[in-house]
Formats: sequence, C-alpha cells, structure tokens
Amino acid sequence: MKLKQIIAVLLTSIFLCTPVYAEQNKKWYDENRLVAHALGAIEDKKETNSKEAFIHSWSNGYKVMEADFCLTSDDTLVVRHDFDQDSYYNLEQIVNGSTEMTTSRFSNEKINFRYTSLTATQLLYLMAEYEDVYLITDTKYTDTERIQKQFHAIVNTAKTMGREDILDRIVVQIYNTEMLSTIKEIHPFTNWIYTLYQTPNPDYEQIAAFCSENGVDVVTINYEAVKKENIQKLTAKGIKVYAHTVNRILDFKRMLDAGCYGIYTDYIKPYDLDLVNMKKTPFWAGRMMINQKESNINFNTIMGKDYMKLRDFAILVSGTDAQFEIKYDSVTNTVNIIKGGVYTSIGNEMLLDKSQKYITKKSNYNIAVDGTAVNIQCYTIDGDLYFNVEDLAKLFGMSAEKRQDSKGYILATASIQKE
Repeated sequence: MKLKQIIAVLLTSIFLCTPVYAEQNKKWYDENRLVAHALGAIEDKKETNSKEAFIHSWSNGYKVMEADFCLTSDDTLVVRHDFDQDSYYNLEQIVNGSTEMTTSRFSNEKINFRYTSLTATQLLYLMAEYEDVYLITDTKYTDTERIQKQFHAIVNTAKTMGREDILDRIVVQIYNTEMLSTIKEIHPFTNWIYTLYQTPNPDYEQIAAFCSENGVDVVTINYEAVKKENIQKLTAKGIKVYAHTVNRILDFKRMLDAGCYGIYTDYIKPYDLDLVNMKKTPFWAGRMMINQKESNINFNTIMGKDYMKLRDFAILVSGTDAQFEIKYDSVTNTVNIIKGGVYTSIGNEMLLDKSQKYITKKSNYNIAVDGTAVNIQCYTIDGDLYFNVEDLAKLFGMSAEKRQDSKGYILATASIQKE
C-alpha cells in the first residue's frame, strides 16, 4: 500500500508596505527615477531607437523608455528621431535622394551597421513580450493632421494585435495644451507628460494649473532650464518633474537638489542609483518558511511574477522531501535538477560574475528535471539563475498561492506529496 505523506510548507511570507490594491494602482513613475532616452544607449552609441537598445536597456533594469517617432515617405510610423541630415550622420547612413526613407529601406538598413530599426508596430510587439515596460512617446509634431496619423497608428496597431492593454503602458508626451484634447479624441490614454522643450518662456504657474486640472501629473524640462523656484511651482501642485537629457552624475545630483524627481538619460543605469543615494537593487526582501523554519530571501519581480534564486531554494528545502541537487552540463548547456539528491554548492560552474550590476537576461540554459527537458522561462541576474516561485513549486508537485491578510502580508502556501 502506498504511503502518502503530506508535508505542509508555508512557502513564502512577505511583508508589504502597502496593500495589494495599492500595488495595482501604482503610477509608472513610482519606482522609476530613470527614463532610457531614445530606448537607451548601447555600446558606444546613443539615440539608435533600435531593438537591441530596447533589450539592452531592459536588461540593465530600465522599466521606462522614451522613443522618438516619425513617418516614412509612405506614411508608416517608425521609431526614429527624424530624417534630417544629422540623423543620417549619427546613425551612419547615407542620404539617397529624398531624405525621407521608404518603409522598405528603413526596415532593411542597419543602424550604425549593426542595429535593427523598429517600426511602431514592431515596438508594440516588443512591449507585448516585455510586459513590465512603459513607453514614453516623443512624436515631436504639433499639427493636428500629423498627430492624428501618429496616434491612430499606435492605437490601431494595439487593437489589431488584440492587446489594447498595451496602451495603458504608453505615456503620451504633449507639447501644448491643445494636443491633449486632440489625442483624447483618438484614445483615452491614462498616462501623460507635458514636455516643455517646444515652449519658449514657459509660465510655470499656468502650466502647473493646467496639468493639475487635466490629470497630467508629470512635466519634463530641459536640464539646462531647471531652476529650483520654477520646479517648486510645479511640485506645489503635486506634479513630478523630470529633466532631460542628463548623462553626468553631478548633473543628476543637481537636478535632484533643485527638486526634480527623475531624469531622462542615455548612460546612467538603474544600478548607478546608489551614487545619488537612491535604491539601486531590483530585489525586495521577503521571508520564506519551510517546516516552521523562517529564512530571509531576496525576491525579484519580473513581468509581474516573483522570482528567486535556484540556489536559495535548494538550500532551504535541503533535509526535506523536496530536496534536490543541481548538475550543470557545459557541453549541452543544461541545468539538471535531480530530485532527492543532496545539494552542494556548484561554485563558479555557471560563470557567476558577481558584478553587483544586476543585469537581467532571459536565460539561455536548457532546464531538465531528472534528465527530462522542461519548458520553463528562467532569468539570469548578475549571472545567477532565477526561477519563478510558482514554477518552482510545480516542479516538485507543490502548489503556490498568494493571498492578502489584514496585516498586508502576502502568503504563499505549498504542499508536497510523496508516494
């Protein structure tokens, strides 16, 4: 007769500063002091607005990116600053006839001989894949006809994809008060920025009043124009102020001292935030309890799911029926989880770099359990392997469940069953 032993495991107990409903109502700027300008710099190149720049910025911890938009000669909305001579020079391309590219040429010609250009449609598909990214638009133009073309293209693409929810992660920059109503007629976007680089001699009190009355809670200012007395007129109305484009830590500190909330930047990374006395780590501290033994664990939320280090989980379940060992096969690039085995440290076999830069990448490891391949998305953070908590539970026949109690804890319960 088979003996079934149920081990009740209180898997995760995490203290939250705010209840779950407050988490869901967070604004895009709440935890994002940095905006990746033009999708962020990659290698030694900035303002590429390229696919590679987007992925590189996400890997470095940016969750808000700004992108430039313009129209090709055949009216396709693409991600590019413009088709002026300077852009051709900066992107190492050659003007051939008209300065405006056709869609075909734009899509087939590399940026700086190595990066991939993006249409607006392709950028929205990236946002569908990277579901924790907010996108700030820089569409530049203020004439009604071009505004309508640009935002109809964005909205219609999201609808065609069946992903109208992506529009909730688009932050629309407006350049004057009239632009707000023009765009609202196209779609009721919820995230807005009033950017002042096209406003000569701005009246900050009038701008603050307009923003306060119309639900525009962020203003962006050229960093050279930042003055403390003007920032105070905006912040007095509860408006967050970002400065652009800031690439020196000293200037960043100066912006913060003047009352700015954040910056647009090409080069300053989220892992640099400690240099201005801000939190740089993407981790948040929680607690995990196994068989009444409580341990502190660092978790990372990626795409709305909680991830933890595979090594940490192995250590915590050692000595229980859920224990396992880890073997790495460098020939097949496979991480094999062997149930029932005894975990021992695998040292540097997985090339941990310990850079403390918290670079996050989709893992390219093959994952197997007892030699059988499993399809599971993992991430490497600072070179170490992270699994989604719920996925880890399933691998061992567990169930992991979140719930909220009156004290603002999230509890996940799990059980394992042994034949």
